Amino acid sequence: MRMTVVRAFALSVALLSAVPVAAQAVTDSGAEQRIEADVVFLADDALEGRGTGQRGYDLAALYVQSRMQAIGLRPGAAGGEWLQRFTVARLGIAAEGATLTWTPAGGEPVVWRSGQEALFGVGREAGRFVQPGQLVFVGIGIDAPEQGMSDYAGLDVAGKIVVFLSGAPVGTAPAIAERLEAAKARTAEAHGAIATVTVNTTASASRYSDTLLRRFAGRTETVWVSPDGTPRRQAPSVRATAFLSDAAAEALFAGTSRSYADIRREATAAGGRPAGFALAGAAVFEVHTRREDLQTANVVGVIEGSDPALKTEYVVMTAHLDHLGMSGTGPDRINNGALDNAGGVASMLEAARILALAPPRRSVLVVALSAEEMGLIGSDYLARYPVAQGVIANVNLDMPILTYDFTDVVAFGAEHSTMGPLVAAAARAEGVSLSPDPMPEQNVFTRSDHYSFVQAGIPSVMLATGYANGGEAAWGQFFANGYHKTNDDLSTPFNWGAAARFARVNAAIARAIGDAERAPLWYEGNVYGDRFAPTAERAPAP
Repeated sequence: MRMTVVRAFALSVALLSAVPVAAQAVTDSGAEQRIEADVVFLADDALEGRGTGQRGYDLAALYVQSRMQAIGLRPGAAGGEWLQRFTVARLGIAAEGATLTWTPAGGEPVVWRSGQEALFGVGREAGRFVQPGQLVFVGIGIDAPEQGMSDYAGLDVAGKIVVFLSGAPVGTAPAIAERLEAAKARTAEAHGAIATVTVNTTASASRYSDTLLRRFAGRTETVWVSPDGTPRRQAPSVRATAFLSDAAAEALFAGTSRSYADIRREATAAGGRPAGFALAGAAVFEVHTRREDLQTANVVGVIEGSDPALKTEYVVMTAHLDHLGMSGTGPDRINNGALDNAGGVASMLEAARILALAPPRRSVLVVALSAEEMGLIGSDYLARYPVAQGVIANVNLDMPILTYDFTDVVAFGAEHSTMGPLVAAAARAEGVSLSPDPMPEQNVFTRSDHYSFVQAGIPSVMLATGYANGGEAAWGQFFANGYHKTNDDLSTPFNWGAAARFARVNAAIARAIGDAERAPLWYEGNVYGDRFAPTAERAPAP
């Protein structure tokens, strides 16, 4: 019989108090039980899946706060608080809908509607906004001279609406393609555009069909709200966005110097990048937005560094506390998130306990993050509104598969900076080998909270259990049957000894960074360092 929430809480407190601190410094006794008690509490049905802004998340945050306090951490948020509170805005197209009206030169207006011929981005405030403008086709919409791509060259888009093909040129490496596509709105803004319109390539047409446009018309975009009340926008000056159906795109290019079919055909070739041109006519966006605000918080504790000269530098250890909450209509509607990410939080708390017993030279921020499942929102807020200056590195724990006796780990991102050798040495010291990324096609490095710190220019890694000794099968089993499903719950056959080892490895990594003579540096020529920390000091590439 599994423990109840009350019993789990009582057990965790008892375990913390049963062993004197001096004794804990020389023994790992109780690590497995502490981690189990934390997972049992955080993944219990009573927390209803720890949905951001929901009662269950707030209870989880209170629990983690109490655990940090019992471990000996001190509050790390502003004003001596444990919680870094912030607002999350959920934005969607209101019942009044959204339209894009296109009037070609000498022609009649054509209206494309939300969920029919187009999918619209939302405004950042509730209500109606209107954005007119002339249209300019900018090819694939990429301006990356280092990749030999300058689609805006010779085009005047200031104060205009840019139209571009989805994706990146055929043959572009996946990691680079994803980065370039993610930057398209910011690129448009940098060139003075006020709105964007995306149209399909032949490759993307199979994924972004008219059916998908209808299905996602009612979707919600979720962003953090700045302290001044402004919802985050990737490119604030780009006020409107739309993705057009193929039929609408054909009409948009009808009568221009090049047909939509010709443009798509050129883009199908390896490296194909159709040249841009102005479209004669005018367009008007009209978008009605609904907005709902949620209140949430990151839980922040701090371990003060032992070196007076270095303790103003911080290693940040993170794990997301939220999960998916309640969903569906079946008998089990609770997304408990036992592995994702109660196991990560529990491992982080144990790693923090180890570090607190003998603090490294640098200070350590220990943060349970909110709203990761909504799009890395809590980590992005923390990175942009830091609770401490002098952050030098991030070690992130997200969804470790703790169901087998792992013998290797994967440190996503370690190869990009001088953190790599530190991670490898720390893992070896714990009897664990470091393996390369076994699933590069998943582009894991950009998909969890550490990437928010990368975007702030901070070298970061995320540790995961590896594929050796049954790991590949365990990962496959979880992705097939547990990932973001209601059965990622306390029926999961955790290996608590493996969980304790995972915590020790993460503590060793944080300690190695905290005790190093120099803060981590991006390697020369590294794509992430070049993009997000272009003026920072570099280390020679290995």
